[in-house]
Amino acid sequence: MSRASVIDRNAVARGAAIGVLLFVPLSAARVAIDRNVKDFDHSGWAPAFAIALFTVYVVSGFVAARMAADAPYSNGMIGAIGAFVGWIPIRILIWAVRDSTQPLFTGRNPALTVGGIFGQLIFAAFFGVIGGYVASRRSRAAVSEPDSPA
Repeated sequence: MSRASVIDRNAVARGAAIGVLLFVPLSAARVAIDRNVKDFDHSGWAPAFAIALFTVYVVSGFVAARMAADAPYSNGMIGAIGAFVGWIPIRILIWAVRDSTQPLFTGRNPALTVGGIFGQLIFAAFFGVIGGYVASRRSRAAVSEPDSPA
């Protein structure tokens, strides 16, 4: 099987687009709460937003995998990674508008770090595969269920 027949670009693009659309309100909510909480990083909000972020990756992977039944794990993983990569320019715009005194990549407490980007790519890949797994299980269950008489 060739690589071109495994990855469905439309499925990956749709999964990534759904992820980016979910990242925008999630980022806005995080900024709003961060401004009103004294120590956000050590509050109960930090794990809640981490779980929400992982859920976005699962949803992105699920959407991509549901459209690409031949390779749900691969398409789910790439769809979730695409969501993260699509969010990076939005994060840079947020930095440009809001954090003009904070460095973008270097210096003390930068907005984006190489380790943070790499870590998010790993999380996106992992949770995108989970979304692909869920989509594949649902499609198999739908195929194996006999139609009930109406």
